[in-house]
Amino acid sequence: MEKKLYSYFNCAKIHKREMTFFKRESMKAGKVLLILVLCVFVISCASSQAKNEQKQAQDFQDLYERALVAMKYNLFDEAIKYLNDALTLSPNHYHSHYLLAVVYAQKGSYKEAAAAFEKSLELKPGNPEAHLKLADVYRQLNLLDKAEEQYKKAFAIDNSTIASFNLAVLYYEQGELDQALEFVQRSIQKGNLSAEVFNLQGVLLNQFKRYSEAIISFQNVLKIDPNHAVAAINMAVAYININDLNKAREILLKIRPNVQEQKLKDRINQLLEEIKKHK
Repeated sequence: MEKKLYSYFNCAKIHKREMTFFKRESMKAGKVLLILVLCVFVISCASSQAKNEQKQAQDFQDLYERALVAMKYNLFDEAIKYLNDALTLSPNHYHSHYLLAVVYAQKGSYKEAAAAFEKSLELKPGNPEAHLKLADVYRQLNLLDKAEEQYKKAFAIDNSTIASFNLAVLYYEQGELDQALEFVQRSIQKGNLSAEVFNLQGVLLNQFKRYSEAIISFQNVLKIDPNHAVAAINMAVAYININDLNKAREILLKIRPNVQEQKLKDRINQLLEEIKKHK
């Protein structure tokens, strides 16, 4: 009887151990299964997120390219729409903000252009081209102090001949002739040998009564563009200022037949009358 009880007791213990073992293994299996399910879920989410990001990137690229095409054909409103849609997908895309600013400027929406150029410079500080274009927009808005600041920033970055010339024009328009002459000469020193820069230098030298130097500047303009009527008239004025009336008259009579703009024709005739009175 004792053997039977002992045997029964042992069997119960073994059964209990087996149940505990199976329970433990079942829990392990459950944990493994749960981990597998979580892994599959995470992989599925990651895959779905990657697909969404890829689609979003493709949608952005499509919108940006459509904006470029619209801009090519001067469809400014369409270009603006595409760029704004693109920026909802990628709010900090520098080129989209820059292009949006360019489109607004070409459309004549200067306040919007200024805001977009400012944003582009937040994203990519120190871009001289953006500083130049923002300065041009500020000039259109008659914010001349801000325009001067942006031209100076562009000039400080790469000694831009465009920035120095535009600063010269800005100073000339404001009557700050010393600074205007300084920056027009800086532009020439950096290699800007355009008709416009030589003409402005000549105008400034004329106002400083440096007439012989002014004449050389105007001659440089006419070497570049023989039909530059404004420079020819300015050169005639310089000759009048040194009392070489015959040379001034010769220049004016030579260019008068080729001048189409009435305002310039009137100026030529006015100067010829003044020469006649002095003779």
